[in-house]
Amino acid sequence: MSRQTFPLAAAFWLVGLTMAWGLGWPVMKHAVSELPIYTFRILTAWAGGALVLALSALQGHSIWLDRREWRPAALAAVFNVTGWFYFTALGLTLLPAGRSAVLAYTMPLFAIVAARLMLKEPITRQKSAGLALGGAAILLLLGESAESLGEAPLGVLAVLGAAASWGIGTVLQKRNWRTPVLTLIGWQLLIGGIPMGMLALAYDSAPFAQLTLSGVLSVAYVVCIATLFGYLAWFTILAMVPTAVASIAVLPVPLIGVLSSAIFLGETVGWREILALLMITAALATVLPLPRRRGP
Repeated sequence: MSRQTFPLAAAFWLVGLTMAWGLGWPVMKHAVSELPIYTFRILTAWAGGALVLALSALQGHSIWLDRREWRPAALAAVFNVTGWFYFTALGLTLLPAGRSAVLAYTMPLFAIVAARLMLKEPITRQKSAGLALGGAAILLLLGESAESLGEAPLGVLAVLGAAASWGIGTVLQKRNWRTPVLTLIGWQLLIGGIPMGMLALAYDSAPFAQLTLSGVLSVAYVVCIATLFGYLAWFTILAMVPTAVASIAVLPVPLIGVLSSAIFLGETVGWREILALLMITAALATVLPLPRRRGP
């Protein structure tokens, strides 16, 4: 890829984004070992939303949603935030962080299916190949878990539920928004966190009883690095390069998630995880369109 296609500045932002999101998986795994998932997610959603809105204000944007976009923003928040936040946290309590990262990055595959059902977008041969590779990877990871008939299959289904929720949210996001992007993200985090707050009040008694300094730092990382910096880096990259180029460039994120989970959490990386990671990477590279070469 030439420097014209991917500027050096964008490459630096990309490295930071890949590390921020990839390292987030073992960090979240540690956080949910000390905090109930509802409390953890309400903290990250509301604190992250407030910081994103503050960043939007610093960039000179209005921090209020356009009055005509409250309903579509709330609907998108249900899938982009509530579903994604809940099911990823639930999956991390049942699965290793590395395996969760691999499964979660089936998001574009679910988006293809959602776009077909909701927008009648055709499924091309390339998309069919990607779906086949992604489905085979899921069966590979699910097969080992299903043998024990324990909690692990539920963990796989939870993370797949998160990926499906994000995929649906991606389709709902496809509209011409009047609200600035960062303001929209901030409000979706705040709105999507409301169900988590209600569940936390109902079910999380003494949620901070086991919280240690490392747990506090884990929450701070998710809020400040994975959420605030992650969104800033992502939209900075999108402003520099085409969406397809940026989407392909973040394919190393689950690899970082697998490796960092092995290093920091001591998780075992077996042949199933490695093969599934390669298959999902190939699936995403298949369904995400490569930028066309321009003529001289």
